[in-house]
Amino acid sequence: MYPGMAELIRAGRFDICYSRCTFDPRRMIYRSGYNGRRINLFKVLLSSDCKFDCSYCQNAWRKGETISPEELAEIFRSMKEKGMVSGAFISSAVNADPDRVMERILEAGRLIRRFHTGYLHLKIIPGCSKDYIKEAVEIANRVSINLETTSESRMSEISGVKLFKEDILRKQRMIAKCVDMKRKEGYRRSHTTQIIAGLGETDGEILDLMNKEYEEFGIARFYISRFQPLKFTPFEKRRAESQRRIINLYRMDALLRMYDYPISLLKEVMVDGFLPPTDPKMAIAEKIIKEFKDGQDGREIDLANDCGFQLLPEMIPGCGKKISQMLREGKSLAEIKRMGYSIKRISAYSKGQKRIYEF
Repeated sequence: MYPGMAELIRAGRFDICYSRCTFDPRRMIYRSGYNGRRINLFKVLLSSDCKFDCSYCQNAWRKGETISPEELAEIFRSMKEKGMVSGAFISSAVNADPDRVMERILEAGRLIRRFHTGYLHLKIIPGCSKDYIKEAVEIANRVSINLETTSESRMSEISGVKLFKEDILRKQRMIAKCVDMKRKEGYRRSHTTQIIAGLGETDGEILDLMNKEYEEFGIARFYISRFQPLKFTPFEKRRAESQRRIINLYRMDALLRMYDYPISLLKEVMVDGFLPPTDPKMAIAEKIIKEFKDGQDGREIDLANDCGFQLLPEMIPGCGKKISQMLREGKSLAEIKRMGYSIKRISAYSKGQKRIYEF
């Protein structure tokens, strides 16, 4: 293997492609997922040498490694033939003009497509030309461009080079159009993005951006990376973001993406722009229960029925899509429990269902 390949593979951990992606350092592969199935992924940078000046990233502040598209493709071929990986994710630090870097990513993708018809994810470089974006969407199953933060003003705090609207949002709109065109032609294409949480933004800012990304850009996923200070960077003395916040931000994402929660409900439980430390779904349910009880003289209520006009089954803590559908069909909690589903959390919100042993 190319001498610097280990560093380039390890550097790939900062590009998120799956919320539960894990790195196997012994085999140098990433265990990821796509379309509901798990895949072993060859996730790598073509270069870790960067001319950008992002204050949180080591690539901008040290000399990195670089590999050719030909070398990368051959290493992937070897790993694929050995059964080690079944997909590839190719990214790069920006060590040259954005179009030049994007050309190298595309060349690696072209070479891989000569022998690999499976999953391929290509990173879009901020500031690159539209023709490169169009070809990337032609070649890859999925593409992505990193927003990094929530706004132009936030971007100016972490980089003096990147332009949030011009280099990133404008390119993302091009990506969305290209992906939509390929879908209309019958191809399965998608695009994602990611930000770093812990650079001064609020949860409310993230929610507004997240909603815009799903509504206007049609992204498949909005990934969130936890800020961790790295040595030899301007932000090395900053406090690391808590994992608890990331968990709750992903819970917020699921409520928005999977259950169509109104963002107004999520904002109502925020304090000074931040989610409560508890599960946001539970916080919303408790808030609606309290408001409903205040108008019912404190009598015991059945969340699933009494509050049905305000709180859909999907909003009851413990309810996933399957249980929500069964509640809509009129099934009782006893019936749902007999089918093998856990109703422990749901029962606490339903009148007469607190004595679990009755089931």
